[in-house]
Amino acid sequence: MEEPEEIAEDDYAMEEPEEVVEELSNHQQNRFSERDELQPWGNKTKQDAEEMAIKLLAARAFTAVELRKKLCGKRFSAKTVDEVINDFKSRGLINDSLYAEAFCHSRWSSSSWGPRRVKQALFSKGVSEVDVEKAIQLVFHEGEKSDGFQRSSHGLSKLSMDRLFIQASKQWLRSVNMPKETRKARIIRWLQYRGFNWDVIGSIVKKLESNNHPP
Repeated sequence: MEEPEEIAEDDYAMEEPEEVVEELSNHQQNRFSERDELQPWGNKTKQDAEEMAIKLLAARAFTAVELRKKLCGKRFSAKTVDEVINDFKSRGLINDSLYAEAFCHSRWSSSSWGPRRVKQALFSKGVSEVDVEKAIQLVFHEGEKSDGFQRSSHGLSKLSMDRLFIQASKQWLRSVNMPKETRKARIIRWLQYRGFNWDVIGSIVKKLESNNHPP
């Protein structure tokens, strides 16, 4: 399949806002005590760092790398931060594997993100390749064993492909009054934006075009 021509910015009207919750959480975190921000390292204890970490985790989930950056930004020493991070990991308060799985489920169910985009986002948050791949397998290949589904030739389970087709169909029907090529380009861009490979995109588009949707 040839890659479509660039589409005007207005064609992204179908896209939903991203990371709104995370931005709000960041705003809340910035409201934490300015006194803590300005307090010199020498007066900051491990207990202070633990209390700050708990406040941050109460606002939203963090990966180990994200929490380390936040605590270092609060002017805690690297040694203190590492001690807190390791302690929280051992207590299960930070778990990158569970974070990756929850993130993957959330983006797949709420925004129809594909494996590639999920991977990019998780890597940027410092999640290891092992934990990322495990999350991808759990979410996008769900049902392969328990329900007897076979993985499709496109790398997703039949269940995931069926779900993606349903979501793509909704977008396809929104552009029912547009010219065929414009309509096709829009759905390709919608799938591309979410991180699906060309095999998946081609299969979905072909099915949409042959599924007797209004032209």
